[in-house]
Amino acid sequence: MARVLGMVGFWTAVSSGLAFAQWTPASVNSRFELAEAVGLDRADSRVAVELERADAYVTDAQWDEAVATLRRVMEQSDERLWPVGTGRFIPLREYCQMRLAALPPAGLAVYRAQVDPSARRWYERGVARHDPVLLRKVVDESLAGSHGDDALLALGELELDAGRPAVARACWERILPASRSDEESQGRPTFPDTNLDPAAVRARMVLASILEGSLERAADELAKFERLHPGARGRLGGGEVEYAAALRKLMAAAANWPMPRADENWPTFAGAPCRTRVAPREAEPDGIAWRFSLGETRPGKSLRADASYFGVNISDVWSAAGPAAHPVRVGPLVLVNDTRRIWALKLASGTPAWGDSAVVYDEGDDASAAWRGVLKGTLGRPQCTMTVLDGKLYARMGHPWTGPPRETSPSLETSCLVAIDLAGEGRLLWKITPEPWAFEGTPLCDGRNVYVAMRRGDIREQAHVACYDAQTGRRQWRRFICAARTPGQNLFPEMTHNLLTLGDGTLFYNTNLDAVAALSTEEGRVKWVSLYPRRREGDLARLAPHWGRSLNPCVYHQGTLFVAPADSRRIFALDAWSGRILWRTGPEVEDAVHLLGVTGDQLVATGRRVYWIDASRENQGRIRQIWPRDGSLRSQGRGVLAGGSVYVPADDRVYVLDQRTAELRRIIELRPKGVAGGNLLVADGQLLIATNDELIALGPAATNATERGSVEQARRLTPKSPNP
Repeated sequence: MARVLGMVGFWTAVSSGLAFAQWTPASVNSRFELAEAVGLDRADSRVAVELERADAYVTDAQWDEAVATLRRVMEQSDERLWPVGTGRFIPLREYCQMRLAALPPAGLAVYRAQVDPSARRWYERGVARHDPVLLRKVVDESLAGSHGDDALLALGELELDAGRPAVARACWERILPASRSDEESQGRPTFPDTNLDPAAVRARMVLASILEGSLERAADELAKFERLHPGARGRLGGGEVEYAAALRKLMAAAANWPMPRADENWPTFAGAPCRTRVAPREAEPDGIAWRFSLGETRPGKSLRADASYFGVNISDVWSAAGPAAHPVRVGPLVLVNDTRRIWALKLASGTPAWGDSAVVYDEGDDASAAWRGVLKGTLGRPQCTMTVLDGKLYARMGHPWTGPPRETSPSLETSCLVAIDLAGEGRLLWKITPEPWAFEGTPLCDGRNVYVAMRRGDIREQAHVACYDAQTGRRQWRRFICAARTPGQNLFPEMTHNLLTLGDGTLFYNTNLDAVAALSTEEGRVKWVSLYPRRREGDLARLAPHWGRSLNPCVYHQGTLFVAPADSRRIFALDAWSGRILWRTGPEVEDAVHLLGVTGDQLVATGRRVYWIDASRENQGRIRQIWPRDGSLRSQGRGVLAGGSVYVPADDRVYVLDQRTAELRRIIELRPKGVAGGNLLVADGQLLIATNDELIALGPAATNATERGSVEQARRLTPKSPNP
């Protein structure tokens, strides 16, 4: 009854033109329950009947019928999902491959007689042309055929040559024999009866770990190799060698290999498509080098009013996310945006990149004013990110809502994606709108295509991934991932900004809807979906800190995926190739809202505290260090890893901590400089801070006159912003 009365009050407010502005914890039941199971594109009961029929044929040794049934299910699967283990789903096609690989020799012989002729052609052409597409075709469509292991070996070699050792190792792992139970626990089909030399395969796996820089893993693999294959010899690295001796020598040398040349660019959120990056240099923030007025990049005062409106302690959730703007740096430029404008500045001076104005894209003032007045009762906050690749900038612009109640949404312009040609001094290449969908956030780009998360409102919010041609903006494909209820429960509008992660040619998506997914960049095929234990109850008037994880894409590092979902108190590590959960933290990290990245064998996360989480094989998921112990950090934005330090912004200072030991190295006081905390970026020794209304560069101090002049010049060149 309380819920019914609350909804009556809500709709009364809407009909009187005061949508979302009259909600108080007393007028609507603020408790929510997310008890419904997540919706996936699962195979239906008819498939279950077909699989049971195949089992019966196998039991009766009717191999022709068993093979025909499984192949029919594969052909009619339409990439639907099937459960493997607890909470994990793989394409039905792959599950049928597992069933075919588990057939006894007589059944395999029947299957191979049917698929080997075509698989042989694909394999031979793939090897001759060094074509990974043809080799993947063998693996995807006829792994249990006679050429599946040969295709995996050759595909791994190509991936290693392409600089993707984690993918190469994942290919070679599937050659080695596995029991049915092991296969199902891993969630990936493996080749059933290889005649390849297992020592040669395992030696390549050790080699991949060394080249990847995973020396701890390589040491474990090498020790196992020496037990299983003492004295084994074969070809490796272009010559005949004793595997163990050659690998031991290479591993010793790897410890002294020079670091790759540092790249100063920071072209997307978190510095890289894999969402983990350490800036190569420390900052030298002696004084204000320059500052640039952005107007007000998001309605900070309104959002703070919202926070108290919900009865939420501002320092607990909303301020932990900080200001909206997350700048990027490419070459001599630094770029920053809000929901309607994109600015391009010279990094050295903070002056416009071209001409008299720094604005290179503007959605218009009226559009922004429309949504700024109706934020009351909105869950979430605006976030602004960008991606730059090959001289082109991609950004999500327009209003920030992704899940407004359909019956009550104000008449607003929709969100859009824009592509800007930086080589053409900000020329607009294309602009696309997704109605009736919403773009979740800024896309990623691999040079050919851009990939973006999308959302569609329904009784359960739907998460999708879409691909657009990078040159034309034409849509290539769109894939449904999952659907689930959210705390807003279709009563209140929501702002989300979910970003994709790109690692070793695979897209990863933390939906914050009880699911993490992996997709191929070609055709968007879902590789796996993994569910995690979701927190299904809560109170909008007392939101738990983990709901403040508003910018929390997966972090991909050397075949492992780190995820901090907004609907869970924990942080998870998953195997990137199967979706299997490797480990999870306890709920003590629920205040961690940002995963800054991986440094050494530690994952660094920040919230009320800074957490160093052990990612080593021996102590996975253990909290190594916490700072400060009392949870008193007044976080005000996203920090950054740079050099050997962790830079953590508070409201009036920046803390600089040792990446390895968590020792406090320095406190950068901001208040004496007239600067507030914000989202951080380190570039060319400067510490850039994006606040609610400014972009400030701290570096070698300018003279007072020069500093004042540059500030005034920058402000004169910035278009005046409308009052929020």
